[in-house]
Amino acid sequence: MEFYRLCQRAVRLLLALLLSSPVVFAQATIVQISDTHIGLSTAPNALQHLQTIVGQINAMSPQPNAVILTGDIGETTSDWTTVKNTLTGLNAVIYYCPGNHDIHTNNIATYRQYFGNDHYSFKINNITFMVIDSQLLGNYDTFTSGKTPADVQPLPSSVQTESDSMLAWLGRQTAVPNEIGVQHIPVFPQSLTGGGTYPSTNPYWAIYDVQNDTNIHHEYRTEEINALTALNIHTMLAGHWHNQRNFTATAGSFTLDLRMAPAVAYAIGTGAVVGYTVHTISSTGVVTTQMVTCNGCL
Repeated sequence: MEFYRLCQRAVRLLLALLLSSPVVFAQATIVQISDTHIGLSTAPNALQHLQTIVGQINAMSPQPNAVILTGDIGETTSDWTTVKNTLTGLNAVIYYCPGNHDIHTNNIATYRQYFGNDHYSFKINNITFMVIDSQLLGNYDTFTSGKTPADVQPLPSSVQTESDSMLAWLGRQTAVPNEIGVQHIPVFPQSLTGGGTYPSTNPYWAIYDVQNDTNIHHEYRTEEINALTALNIHTMLAGHWHNQRNFTATAGSFTLDLRMAPAVAYAIGTGAVVGYTVHTISSTGVVTTQMVTCNGCL
């Protein structure tokens, strides 16, 4: 009998350890969708894809704690309304982050009327998410396929004021455990084995310093790295590439784990497919990412 009681006690202790283990049990499950591009002429199936993915997310069991849309929501304000109406069908709460097809140097106020702040923070359980407007970290109105990092231009003065305000806001935030960054355009391109970067060295694909200007306020990547370092953010959810990739980038002593979402509208690059990602985050901030294909999407 005594042996039986000892066995019962051992089983209870084991279960208690398992239930408290951050490795086994997730602190949060986040679905990331990106690049919905509703209204884009080259993406005629974008809305159908989004509707399909909403159905797939609603069929998840258990349901995710939240859904994050990491930019390039739609081409016009009418398309933004279509996206918002479609995503009201989600069972989970939705958070928006702007992309370069959403925010330009002349429409920040309009975006905020539809979606609220373009940079803000929110908390899911014990995980803090810092949403950053990457379009305030470079003049993405001017980029074409022929540009190089040396061609990166500062923002117009009125928008530079918005950039300074966002970076100051980041500087006022308090570093806490388990903070994750969220933005559309990633801080870095991906370094490839054997040399080169993905998608290319074109500054359209990542955040860059203005190389022809010594003003510290135009060193966009450097300033963002400084802000992320101060907040102890070493994981970021991003979009923009239409190609799901996980990689680690470094700059000096700073290291950033980037989780690039696939696009809803259309895929770009070898091996890319339309879909979304599911991020499982442990109580210690460890992120595990699963790619999910959009069922029947073109």
